[in-house]
Amino acid sequence: MAPRGLLYKPPGQLARYISNKHVIPPQAYSESRLEGGNIILITDKKAFRFHKRTLTSHSKEFAERIEIMNDGNTDIVDNCPVLEVPFASPFDLGHFLDALHDLETPSPPQIFSIATLDDFHALEGILRVSTLTKTPVLRERAIAALQVRYPTTLAGWDNVRPPQRLPTPPPLPDEEPEDWEWDRSLVINLAREVGAFSILPAAMAMLTNDCSAGEVFGVRLPSIPAPVSPPLSPTSPITPFPFSPLALTAPPPCERTPLNADDAPSFALVKEHNHLSLVSLLLTIRNLGSSCTRPPDLIPRKTGRAPVGSSLLLPGPSQCSGFFKETAARLLEIQVLENPVGYAQFVWNVLAVRQDKERTCRYCWREFGERCTEARERWWDELPKVLKFEQGWADERLKSVEVDA
Repeated sequence: MAPRGLLYKPPGQLARYISNKHVIPPQAYSESRLEGGNIILITDKKAFRFHKRTLTSHSKEFAERIEIMNDGNTDIVDNCPVLEVPFASPFDLGHFLDALHDLETPSPPQIFSIATLDDFHALEGILRVSTLTKTPVLRERAIAALQVRYPTTLAGWDNVRPPQRLPTPPPLPDEEPEDWEWDRSLVINLAREVGAFSILPAAMAMLTNDCSAGEVFGVRLPSIPAPVSPPLSPTSPITPFPFSPLALTAPPPCERTPLNADDAPSFALVKEHNHLSLVSLLLTIRNLGSSCTRPPDLIPRKTGRAPVGSSLLLPGPSQCSGFFKETAARLLEIQVLENPVGYAQFVWNVLAVRQDKERTCRYCWREFGERCTEARERWWDELPKVLKFEQGWADERLKSVEVDA
């Protein structure tokens, strides 16, 4: 889906006032007004004084609109032509102009901050207006800032979602969110609106991994007490996912930004993609070692006390198949009972399995690691196909700026 185009509206309240009075009320001027500016940009209720050269050198849309202002129908206030910007809110236009002005400073910022919810809303305005006004330098920087948290590569995904990293817990209903990241719908809606497809796969993967359908669509599902299950082995404990709807500490659902209409089916498709990827990985694990005839890496300790010539000292039959079948069954139990939400966390549960050298050979264990890696890569590479924009994904990745988190 391409980003939406400009929506030209009838003259707003402030534009009508200026046409009749040929003056701008003092309270209508924005705080970010530049005294040396030679053009006045107005929204419905706010006026911004700015520099023509800065606008025309970075924005194709503003360059075209300023070029046709000398038709005799342009309002002049304080010796400055007035240009209405009906497609932007005062908030969005203000942050866009601030970012554009910063480009003219000796040391412009290389990337926008998105540490807080306010930072994100500012970035949202910059990205929205820069897309509509064809200002590529700001659009690319805004998308690069989002790619810090929503990367375009599996290596970048591992950087922001390292093993056992827990998602940001959603705030309680009566609390203000301290971190905007818990509401992935904000990012997904913005990505669809401005056509920033490069961040969409990671954002949708995080949403489907961290949230149930009931949470996303505001439906309270019945809760089930989560069982506390024994670990796979003494050296690799696996505990219930704390923000799963089935976990004992799961908070009640709270208000979330509604997901846009285009991505409601996308959410279901990615959920199913996660499920199919999970089933495929479980079947792969279950079938490992089925044809292995090699003995385990280590001889059981009790053989050291066996008499010379005892059959205990002889290599035993392969136990790899039994070990991997038990491991697959245990992982399935964990997924069904404790973490019914996402694929990404389940893979870390798989990778947390430790080798039992008294039951597996080194060759089957190496194959286990290789198959898990291949499964993760396949899951990641197929996300754009599931979201139906393979070409858009390829084009955006070629243009994108990868930033190390």
